[in-house]
Amino acid sequence: MDELHGFCVRMLGPGDAARAAEQAARAAGHGDRVEALIAAATACRARDEAAPGLAAQGSEPPGEPIGLAQTVARELALATAKLPERQREALALRELLGLPHELIGRVVGVEHVAVAPMLARARLRLRAEIRGAGEPRAECLERDRALRTIALRQDSERVAAADDDWLVEHLGHCAACAQAHAAMLEASVCYRAWRLEDAPSGGSDGAETVPPAAGPDR
Repeated sequence: MDELHGFCVRMLGPGDAARAAEQAARAAGHGDRVEALIAAATACRARDEAAPGLAAQGSEPPGEPIGLAQTVARELALATAKLPERQREALALRELLGLPHELIGRVVGVEHVAVAPMLARARLRLRAEIRGAGEPRAECLERDRALRTIALRQDSERVAAADDDWLVEHLGHCAACAQAHAAMLEASVCYRAWRLEDAPSGGSDGAETVPPAAGPDR
């Protein structure tokens, strides 16, 4: 899968806007993976500001039969379009491209320590939008710590031993945070089931990928 193409489609929906953003990113000529994705994010933001809600486009005409994959893609596109821009970017970079938090922070433009809370909020909101219900919330004084640590563990990021031990114990007696944990996992599974509907435009066979950044991505 072409990474620039996939990212742009997740941001803007399949169609001309995503292809234009992808082409603009390629025209920037960045050979580094992260720099290329930054260029793609910048191009997508510019087009989303010009025509908000593009990520919700691409639905099938009413009455036309569609398959399960198309139905899932349409529902995910509509739900994801309601998320804040940076949350949409973080989800695509993590769930679609598998980037570690450090690189996600570089592309989105935030400190890497802010990525885990951002992904936690994105996953909770996405799950709420998919189900048409409010985000699971309750009075828990340790909620922020729990959500941050859950996101780090979920994404195989480094977690301090003290936080890891604390979370296991906390989830055992805090029903609200345990519910949030389940909701975040559900959101990730749903997002990863979203198949691209638009044919890749990079390369003659659609197999071109962005060159990897120097060093391991973990």
